[in-house]
Amino acid sequence: MTQKSYSLIKKSQAHLLKKTPFYSRTKEGEFIIYKEKDQQLGAAKQRTNKHPELYINAKDKNTALAELSTVLNMDLARSIASKGFKEVKTALCKIVEEALSPNQEKMLDALPETIEILLNSYAYNGKSLEYLTRIDGNSSLIIEHTVNVLALTMQYCFFHNFADKKIKELAFCALLHDIGTSQIDKAILEANHRLSDKEFKTFKTHSAKGHDLIIAETDFDSAVATVALEHHERIDGSGYPNGIKKISSSSQLIGIIDCYEPLTYHDKDFRKAKTPFETLKLIKEEVQQGKFDKKIFKNFTSCLIK
Repeated sequence: MTQKSYSLIKKSQAHLLKKTPFYSRTKEGEFIIYKEKDQQLGAAKQRTNKHPELYINAKDKNTALAELSTVLNMDLARSIASKGFKEVKTALCKIVEEALSPNQEKMLDALPETIEILLNSYAYNGKSLEYLTRIDGNSSLIIEHTVNVLALTMQYCFFHNFADKKIKELAFCALLHDIGTSQIDKAILEANHRLSDKEFKTFKTHSAKGHDLIIAETDFDSAVATVALEHHERIDGSGYPNGIKKISSSSQLIGIIDCYEPLTYHDKDFRKAKTPFETLKLIKEEVQQGKFDKKIFKNFTSCLIK
């Protein structure tokens, strides 16, 4: 088989994949079996990190992603059970990182279970979602942003006593609102400077890309794809990508949270993170300008008041 028939495995994932056979590459460029199916990597090599670069065959990719999804969700459940909220965020960031990775759409299939785990955890500790948004992590900006938007969205839903079905729908919307960024240059996503007009034009394509990816790769409710497309639209028609005024209430909610989160939780070289009050004051100005719905903004503000 050609080199294109094999994919390099992340070192952080190798010890998680038991069912998937691994291959190594000889000096001559030939791929040979390194670990058989249903075997684990040797513990000694694993501890000392002495493995060569490892690969999986293209035909095993979906099996590997399904296995990885299961293991990561189990890790999330264990972290929640231990009430280690830093560990919970780390586990959740790993799931989001894989879901947002290019060409790993199979990972999206496990997200319903992820949401179910989070939904059940709230019954045991209603503060867990609040804690998630307050714990610093080492994840990339877009991953951290997605986890925070998810936590804030679920916090909103629980505060306002939404039905479980609606909470799950909005949780999916939050998790996948920026899925289109998996097809955007990372340098643009994590830029510390103000984006140039050209960079911003590229960034804005993530909305349509995310919508199309969800439609093509999942059977999630259409509302999820709609939010991916509309979360940067504004009810006065000043948003993008289509400049429409009629926007779903879910898109409006995620849109407000999507604005609130980066201003409150992330420093940039050209601006410092603001206090929640300062951020809400800025968003309120946009509400008064007719960009956001007054009632949705008021309801979001009320769930942040402790």
